[in-house]
Amino acid sequence: MSEERQNKLTYNEVRYRQALPYEIKIRMSETRLREFIGYYGEDGVAVSFSGGLDSTFALAFIRERYPRVKAVSVLAIECKQNIDLIMKTENVQPIPPRYSQKQVIEKFGFPVVSKKVAKALQALQNPTEKNAKIRNLALTGITSEGRKTKTYKLANKWRFLIKAPFKISNKCCYYMKETPIQNWCKANGYASIMATTVEESKSRLDGYCKRGGCNSFKGQGDSVPFSFWTRQDILRYIVEHNIEISQAYGEIKKDENGMYYNTGAQRTGYPVCMFGMEKDEPGNNRFQKLYYEDNRRWKQVIFDWGYKEVLDYFIENGFKNYQYYPVEILEKMELEKQKQEEGYQYTIEEILTNY
Repeated sequence: MSEERQNKLTYNEVRYRQALPYEIKIRMSETRLREFIGYYGEDGVAVSFSGGLDSTFALAFIRERYPRVKAVSVLAIECKQNIDLIMKTENVQPIPPRYSQKQVIEKFGFPVVSKKVAKALQALQNPTEKNAKIRNLALTGITSEGRKTKTYKLANKWRFLIKAPFKISNKCCYYMKETPIQNWCKANGYASIMATTVEESKSRLDGYCKRGGCNSFKGQGDSVPFSFWTRQDILRYIVEHNIEISQAYGEIKKDENGMYYNTGAQRTGYPVCMFGMEKDEPGNNRFQKLYYEDNRRWKQVIFDWGYKEVLDYFIENGFKNYQYYPVEILEKMELEKQKQEEGYQYTIEEILTNY
């Protein structure tokens, strides 16, 4: 039986929901929230709030209808601009992460490429009988039932990481964000609401199909009432309802085709996570930005936490966009190197200025 046939919802059913008119999606989400909050009570649910676009929209949408709903946030994993927004938002409960980023790296490994790729690489770096199926799937793209699938096959361009001289893991979000919020909600008797959308990733789509919809009343209870919304829907709602967003995202505007876009970062979150880094703007990636935005943290993660070894390994294997110095600093370093090789004699003024 195919994976999709085992799901409670098919991919086509989800795509149909994504294609529904904007106004219908608002009504659908209102219905899901009414069912969920009606069951647990307005004071019995908590919204996961990161300061990102999706969670900012979700919290505003919910509080327009249920103003007493609490928000919960793991501040330690967010960028400065998101933290600024979180801190000025009312009724937000800060939650500490289970482990710090440094502890996660030391215990499990570095977060590289994506959650899916990092999970495969962790298994391939640590072969056991228990992860034999995962390893076979990553290397061959063939499931334990003998089906071929490209989704979970490790792309050839990432296979050099199997023999990387450092540990790789996808555990950072799990220990720094997911479990802290889940554990807090469970300990304090709250059902949780999350702003995840299936548009984010294939794993989100699969999870939504398997659960069969937005609301789950099992265990502690959790809801994903905006799963079928698109980025365009969310940006439109933010504009139409004049919702304040993190300064990291810039402004929201319309292009000549009437499509919404934001002028700043497309994604935010923990600034030293390497998931999706290959998609960063060339010459202006997250670490090159961090060099100027928070040089103290940049030095900490690059030199104290071991990121230099990881990023250098990517660069050595042809991934030039994994550079961690800004372009202008690299150019200056290259010029200094050339001068030294040529036996250049520095003047007193140059020494005082540069050093």
